[in-house]
Amino acid sequence: MGGHRYISVPMRSTHPPVRFTAPLKPVPHGGLYVIVPPAVVRAAQLAHGARVKGTVNDVEYRSSLMKYSGAFHLGVHKATVQKASVGPGDRVEVTLERDKESLPTDIVPTDRAGALARAPRAAASWQALSPARRREYVKGILEAKQLETRAGRIARIVQTLAAGVPKRPTWQPKR
Repeated sequence: MGGHRYISVPMRSTHPPVRFTAPLKPVPHGGLYVIVPPAVVRAAQLAHGARVKGTVNDVEYRSSLMKYSGAFHLGVHKATVQKASVGPGDRVEVTLERDKESLPTDIVPTDRAGALARAPRAAASWQALSPARRREYVKGILEAKQLETRAGRIARIVQTLAAGVPKRPTWQPKR
């Protein structure tokens, strides 16, 4: 199992949380992650992009699963690392389960929804976006302090999406 140990954690839900231990690994461009063993992913019935919650050394977190080179990765936020007093190479105990709670950015503002309703092509592009990309757009709207700024951001989102689904930016290493 590549240095991982896992056991089921009993709970009353349909898909109970699972527990495993793994080393914290550094991300080349910053941050830390753990590799989630395939048996844990199957036991929790998770998939790439699934929102999850749990604990890292008893410190609560919320995150999403990522899949790179066939392995599931769980990013560990800086605040979680600090509260757990751990660092790169440390073995951590992780509990993991599907996160069914909505994030504030999961709720589409009514003014944005109305603007998309008037632009069918933009609405179709919105539906084709990943949940993470949708949350990015909603976050931009929610962070606007002025009504004019908010309206401008909504207009730009509709204009962008009316042209089709924007290409997803990907990280490229510096050369």
